[in-house]
Amino acid sequence: MTDAEQKLWNFEVSLKEMLNRLGELKTENQDLANKNESLETQLTTQKNLIKDLEENNKNVKLAETMSQSMGDQEELKQQIDNYIKEIDRCIALLSD
Repeated sequence: MTDAEQKLWNFEVSLKEMLNRLGELKTENQDLANKNESLETQLTTQKNLIKDLEENNKNVKLAETMSQSMGDQEELKQQIDNYIKEIDRCIALLSD
């Protein structure tokens, strides 16, 4: 084999190796692109979930606040009823 033939053969071997490597890299790139797309979808889903949970948390806090206010109103009504009963009793004692 002459020197030129040897170089040509080495070039062919290197070219085949590079083409194989190119194929591997293309496959790896496609796999990574698919994984990236999957992760982006997952990220979007999680962002939406976080948004929903934050909205739910906001609603729960609002409901708790309203519940406490309603409880305070009920307590206030009960106190007023007790005062009215006490006043009625005092008036009844004064009338006797």
